[in-house]
Amino acid sequence: MPRRGPLLACLAALALLWGLAFVGIKETLAELSPTTLTLIRFAIADVTLLGVMVFMPGARPKLPRAQRWRILILALTGVPLYHLPLNWGETRTTAQVASLIVAMAPVLLAVGAVIFLKERLTAARIVGIASAFAGVVILTLGTPQGGAVQITPAGVLAVAIAPIAWTVYTLVAKPLMRETQPLRVTSSTILIGSLTLLPLISGDTFSELGAASPKTWAWLALLGIGSSVVGYLLFIWLIQHVDASQSGIVLYLVPIVGVLASGLILDEPLGWAVIVAAILVIGGLALTQRTAPQVPAPEA
Repeated sequence: MPRRGPLLACLAALALLWGLAFVGIKETLAELSPTTLTLIRFAIADVTLLGVMVFMPGARPKLPRAQRWRILILALTGVPLYHLPLNWGETRTTAQVASLIVAMAPVLLAVGAVIFLKERLTAARIVGIASAFAGVVILTLGTPQGGAVQITPAGVLAVAIAPIAWTVYTLVAKPLMRETQPLRVTSSTILIGSLTLLPLISGDTFSELGAASPKTWAWLALLGIGSSVVGYLLFIWLIQHVDASQSGIVLYLVPIVGVLASGLILDEPLGWAVIVAAILVIGGLALTQRTAPQVPAPEA
C-alpha cells in the first residue's frame, strides 16, 4: 500500500488529466475538425507510447494469439468508436454536458452486467441506473438551445455513443486482463486503434494543422500525452497498489473536475439543469458501484 501522499497525488493528477480533457477537446475544436483532433491526438499518443516502450518492456504488445480478436474489438471501441462521436458531439454541446454523459459508462456497464452476465439487479442498482438516466434526460431537454453555447439533442446523443463504446470495451477486456498485463492491453489498443484512423487523413488534415495556434498544440499535447498515455500509466499504477474502493474515487472526481473546469476556463454557465443532472448522474453512479465491481473511469 503506497503512502497517503503519493496516493492523493495520483488521484489528483488523474482527475485533472481526465477531467481537463473535456475542456481540451472543446478548445481544440475551435480550430480543428473532430476528425483532425482525433488523428493528431493519437499520433502524439503513439509517439509517446513508443518512447515508453523503450524504458518499459512490459508495455510492448505481446498478446495470446487466441485473444487477438479481442484486441481488434478493443481497438475499434477504444479509439474511433469512442473518440470520434465524443469529439463531434462536443461541437454541438458543452464540455460540462459531455463530462457528465461520459461518466455514465460504469452505469451502462452495470446494465450490461445484468443483461449479459446475469448479475443480480438489486434495488440500489435500479435506483442508481434510473437516477443516472434521468440526469441525461435533463441534460438533453433542460439545457438552452440558443445563445453563445449551443446544446442540441444531436450533440448529447453523439456523446452518448462514447460511454456505450467504453462499456463494450470493458466487457471484452475483462477476460484479457486476467491473461496479460493491463499496460500491454492499453498500448495494443491505442496503437492498433490509431491505425484504423489512417483512412481519415485528407488534405484538410494538413491545412488545419498548418493553421493551428500554439494554444491548440498545447491542448493537443495534454490530450495525447497526458490524458491518453500518462493518465493510463497512473491508473494502472493505482489499481495495482490500492483496493477497488480507493481507485473508484476517480469515477466521481473526473466529472466534477470536468464540470468545474468547463465553467472556469470556458465560461460555460453552471445552470440549474447541469447542477441537477450532476447530482443525479454522480449519485446514480455511486449507487450502482455499491454492488458492482469497480471499473476504469473512461478518459475523455
